[in-house]
Amino acid sequence: MDSLSKQSTSGTRLFPIHILIKDLSFMIFYFIIMKYNLTYETYLPETISNFPAAPDMNLISMIGGALFYNWIPMMLSFLVYFPIVIGLQKLNLTKKLQLLLTGFILTLTTPIFYLIMNNFESNSYYQSNARIIAWTLCFVCSIGFYMLVNKNNSSK
Repeated sequence: MDSLSKQSTSGTRLFPIHILIKDLSFMIFYFIIMKYNLTYETYLPETISNFPAAPDMNLISMIGGALFYNWIPMMLSFLVYFPIVIGLQKLNLTKKLQLLLTGFILTLTTPIFYLIMNNFESNSYYQSNARIIAWTLCFVCSIGFYMLVNKNNSSK
């Protein structure tokens, strides 16, 4: 039983920080992209009507907005985090592949929660290029962080 408890906790090191990164980073990246008009979508008429304060946001308001919009996905992430990690540890995979797959599936829960909360419809108020870039950066940061904090466990 001791080896099982060690195995089940090996993929959960720093899990609260990982949940914050995976659940907040999409919105923060999206806000940064829109603030600095990186995709040239900030001043489009539909963006101005849906999100007029985008250019005026500061880091505190970005974090506050991300927390406001993501408190439900964060609570759900706390509920599904351990079952996903423990379930994927039962697969017969190499440790690196297991960590990569676990990080990917844990990160995938956030967009799935978004779809469920919006009745499986895409949000039209997110600009498409900024949304794609923000989700890509979110996945890279979340999976990268998960792999980084659990890399010592991959050799066991």
